[in-house]
Amino acid sequence: MDWWKKKKSRAVVKKERLAKGQRRGEMFLKELIQCCDGKSNPIKFFSADQILEATERHFCKCNILERSQNVCECSRVSDLIFQGKWYSGMLDNHRMILVKKMLGRSRDPPKDICSGPPKDIAISSMVSGHKNFMKLVGCCLEFEYPVLVYYGVEKQYSPIDLKIVVSWRRRMKIAEDIAISLAYLHTAFPRPFVYRNMGFRNILLDENGVAKLIDLSYCVSIPKGQKFVKLTWAGRDYDYMDDNYLYNRIVSEKTDAFGFGIFMQKLLIGEETFDELCGWKNWRGKNKVPKWLSKYMAEGMMDEIVDPKMKMGEISEEERFRMEAFVILSERCIGLRGEVPKMVQVAKELKRSFKNASSSDETQIVHANVLI
Repeated sequence: MDWWKKKKSRAVVKKERLAKGQRRGEMFLKELIQCCDGKSNPIKFFSADQILEATERHFCKCNILERSQNVCECSRVSDLIFQGKWYSGMLDNHRMILVKKMLGRSRDPPKDICSGPPKDIAISSMVSGHKNFMKLVGCCLEFEYPVLVYYGVEKQYSPIDLKIVVSWRRRMKIAEDIAISLAYLHTAFPRPFVYRNMGFRNILLDENGVAKLIDLSYCVSIPKGQKFVKLTWAGRDYDYMDDNYLYNRIVSEKTDAFGFGIFMQKLLIGEETFDELCGWKNWRGKNKVPKWLSKYMAEGMMDEIVDPKMKMGEISEEERFRMEAFVILSERCIGLRGEVPKMVQVAKELKRSFKNASSSDETQIVHANVLI
């Protein structure tokens, strides 16, 4: 029984927080040196008092952003080692911010599984200028679990919900945005970063429909002169893991290409249908992902497999051809059609397809106006 012990004074608490922040700062610098060559965009290091003040003291519940509001409540992702809650806040300069309070079961996960907040902060600081990532302002390392601070609360954010995102065009644009973000991780730095954390839970959409990749704590950098890195443990997102990653724990750029190919197929047919027909339990151990989607295509049965929320009857013949090309590209990413393409090439093909679709729509509108 220790209920009788005196409560720690504010001075002691502050001293402990500062010591904790210093230790975390050392971890952050270590991550910068190891995976980022010590380079990053400038970020701010906030004190615990500043964060508490910005969120109306002690993370006021009135500032929590629920899934139905601006940002998803990430605590629903129970299998993540590091989870978090999102809060709105305001800095001294009256700039609105988003504050992600990290939560989790383990403060010291296996190093190459998830380096947690230090790696998330380090890599987020490098990519925050890109439109398909959240803009990181800074962090606070003084709490039990670190806090990340982002700009952008003036926009409305939401998780991908295929019950709401029913347009084929919008889904195709989401695929393009995420392909661009993965290609950026692979090519923009001296050493490629492999995301290896693909999934709908790690993507936010802003009010303009722009998709943003979040949670970079699982990123792995490929050593200079190498094409892959071997880990001690693979993870649990079996749907998105190719055999080399799942069974041999080998991570390369192809790891992200495979995960993205699965993501494309889920965008097309819906997560529930995918899990029912082609979830990992249905094909793991067979050493090959079946060409089940192209089989439906060849048999003229795409209407039966595509997510019914997209209303295939309202999709033009030209869009159907793009849909078939989408399927073929997804199977190339998975490794079913020759050499797996680089994510840069995937992003270019999706961008070209979306641009052609937009041009086609504009032509139809002009033609309709002429007839009127």
